[in-house]
Amino acid sequence: MIAGKLAGKTALITGAGRGIGKATAVLFADQGASVVIISRTKSELEATAVLCAERGNNELAMMVDVSKVSEVDLLFENIAEQFPRVDILINNAALFDSGLMAEYPIDRLETMLRTNLLAPCYLAQKMIASVDPAIGGTIVNVSSYSGCVGVEKFPGFGAYNITKYALWGLTEILALENKHHNIRVNQVSLSGVDTKMFREAVPPGTEAELSADEVAEKILYLASEDSAPLTGQNILLPGPGQM
Repeated sequence: MIAGKLAGKTALITGAGRGIGKATAVLFADQGASVVIISRTKSELEATAVLCAERGNNELAMMVDVSKVSEVDLLFENIAEQFPRVDILINNAALFDSGLMAEYPIDRLETMLRTNLLAPCYLAQKMIASVDPAIGGTIVNVSSYSGCVGVEKFPGFGAYNITKYALWGLTEILALENKHHNIRVNQVSLSGVDTKMFREAVPPGTEAELSADEVAEKILYLASEDSAPLTGQNILLPGPGQM
């Protein structure tokens, strides 16, 4: 068995083809986890799978659109064939879109909600059903400063901001409801992270405060026993200039 903070654990990481998800998958593999990595983009998913396999761990890579219940159901059927359970769920996949709320098309808002809120909820339901209470489990939801009270929002990205407010509510409720089932649920809320999604969304020349590797380290902390018995918490992760 590979040694590490996550040795013997199976971790499901969404949005694992690039950015935060990719960095988290590789770090978890380094820490001994068997990783289930999903993404909508085949080439990116395959690249992450190669890096995880190089660590000598078991891995399962599948193209999955988390907003589609049928694809998530198929994912968990495949997981059950290879692993006894999912010990760790990292809800990282998200959409980022612009537009003023007074004009924002409702069908686009529905798509955003399905990916950024309903998918983490359904994935959590499926994961919780597979957890062995004697072993326990952890869920980490990846969120944003834009979903926190009292901090500046991203102007013009109201739909995204709303979904991240809702994700924090989901985190709190899941933590409360599963506290006595040995399942911890926490959230990390980020400032700007140097990812493709960030660079495509912000004006040219805008600098990100964080790297994907820095975020992955915080996710590892919340997913591992290092953070026990912490649950129901929203960890703010600002950049160095915001500390």
